[in-house]
Amino acid sequence: MDFSEIKSLAKQHVVDPWDHAFLCWREDQVVVDFLATLPGHKTVLLANVPTAENLAKTAADTLASIFASRYQGQLRLKSVRLYETPNCWAEITL
Repeated sequence: MDFSEIKSLAKQHVVDPWDHAFLCWREDQVVVDFLATLPGHKTVLLANVPTAENLAKTAADTLASIFASRYQGQLRLKSVRLYETPNCWAEITL
């Protein structure tokens, strides 16, 4: 298995969409409306409040689905760790 392909999939489906974006809960209508007025602003609307724990879970769900379809069950995601700071993170174990 080519690990650079796995890294590329994670980058394409999680890192690139979220990188330098304002991650916002889609139900926070006041913030969503405000961000919509900013031309060229990169906003990602999420189903849950964007805490580290929820983001780790969203990333895990996204990658698990992609890996399952891409590798026909030959690759299974075990966990995702999302760092807020070097000493603070959220980890989801599947």
